[in-house]
Amino acid sequence: MPETRGTMSNIKKPKDQKKIDPSTPLRGRLSASLSDQEGDEAETCSEPKERTPYHGAAFGVFSCLFNKYQKNGNVALIDEHRLSKEPLRIDIVVIKKNRDIELEPVWTKIFREHNLVEYKSPADKAPTFEVFCKLMGYAWIYAAQEKVKISDMTVTIICARTPQKLFKILKEDLDYEILEKNEGIYYIRERGVAAEKRLAIQIMVQKSELLLYALDKRPLDEATVDKLAECIAAMDEEDRNRLGYWFKAIAPENAENISKRMGRIMTKTDKAYLKVMEELGYAERLRKEGRREGMQKGRQEGALNVIALLEKGYSLADAKKKLQLT
Repeated sequence: MPETRGTMSNIKKPKDQKKIDPSTPLRGRLSASLSDQEGDEAETCSEPKERTPYHGAAFGVFSCLFNKYQKNGNVALIDEHRLSKEPLRIDIVVIKKNRDIELEPVWTKIFREHNLVEYKSPADKAPTFEVFCKLMGYAWIYAAQEKVKISDMTVTIICARTPQKLFKILKEDLDYEILEKNEGIYYIRERGVAAEKRLAIQIMVQKSELLLYALDKRPLDEATVDKLAECIAAMDEEDRNRLGYWFKAIAPENAENISKRMGRIMTKTDKAYLKVMEELGYAERLRKEGRREGMQKGRQEGALNVIALLEKGYSLADAKKKLQLT
């Protein structure tokens, strides 16, 4: 998260960092790195930091993406899962209650039963080796606290930029291999070790998830705006409501362009409703009143009223009088 939150992103790089022996077992390497940072962490985490809109936006995206799985009890989401009283917190934990369910976003294919997610906003720098080490430590703390096997867990770092420096350290100093499974989605594995027996780790550059990519303050091109508008317009009302923080976090210009584009998108059902509304003169009445921003909502609400009357046996003429559209 942004550095104002006081999460792992504002950890100072320790002075005179010791060189890590690649032959040392993974847990030993992580313990050494974490102990070197202990003094800095105490200073950094002593004061609570203000929550920024990015986290709420990111959690809103997760709530939206996993809503249907939560409804049927296959997935549970935990917002800022605390590992201790203060300040250890994991941004998002995705728990697959049904291990056999296959989640839809391509970057969730690696997910197991317990999945820890650290989100780095566009305001953050690319993840560093220090951040990586802390997340590995957090994973072991979570495993101990929740009494789960490390082989049942994954760690995902979502960031705005590809962490090339981190990849270089992991490959050259620690003998990891970096596998790009899909565009912007990187699996991190120890060489010579059975992957299924270890913690599964991935880094996802947020361009791989359109809703997260839009959190960047840069203007979105027309094609991206169209994709976002189509994506959001296809959601049901409950899912759209979960994106409240998201709309607040994206650039105002992007929010305005997406909203305008959504207003021009109509489903087949909308078109059927509009045809009835035009026969009754309702759409033309809205146009004359200049209520352009309310057109889409008016069509839907008015259409529902019309359909309800027609289902009750009213004729078009009677429905017209009933709704005072004459």
